[in-house]
Amino acid sequence: MNTEVLFENKDNKLKVTINKNADYADIKNKLISILDASSGLFEGIEPPIMVVGKRLADNEEQEIQNIFAKKTDLEVIIEKPKKLGLATIESIFNKDATITNSKVFMGTVRSGQRIEFEGSVILLGDVNAGSEVVAEQNIVVVGDIRGHVHAGAKGNRSCFIAANNINATQLRIADLMLKNEEKIDVSNGYEIARITMGEINIEK
Repeated sequence: MNTEVLFENKDNKLKVTINKNADYADIKNKLISILDASSGLFEGIEPPIMVVGKRLADNEEQEIQNIFAKKTDLEVIIEKPKKLGLATIESIFNKDATITNSKVFMGTVRSGQRIEFEGSVILLGDVNAGSEVVAEQNIVVVGDIRGHVHAGAKGNRSCFIAANNINATQLRIADLMLKNEEKIDVSNGYEIARITMGEINIEK
């Protein structure tokens, strides 16, 4: 999908698909633009209007509801896709994690914020306490990790987490949570968390 928001009318049922990789600000602006330009969009539509795709924060969901409410009295249901993470892990596997789709995020992830991507996450900033980064593949942070990070969120134990400094509130790779916080100094450079001998270890 190349657009932020896609409207589909099938048998008088309206489905609105939000691009899961688009920024929320772009999604909101596109939605407002479409609704402002389409005066007869809701004619003959049977409720409810289904909004699917990107997982939205609670305040974002409310804002989307308010945008629709200004244009129609029809019920709008925003579907919550499942989060990546332990709830979605059906089997544990090892697959080469060095070849992967990646997305770069700029800036620090602050308390209350969450980044999620079905590939590898490269973050140019810190992961602050109270924030969360979840990736299906690897997590690479050009900064410090102090929040909650989860790599291999669909079960790949070959994934890793790398950062300038790892001091995570919670650190997971696939189905495992870090138990031993002692770090093994082997060289200069990034700290890397990976699974060895059935448990997560952090090496430097």
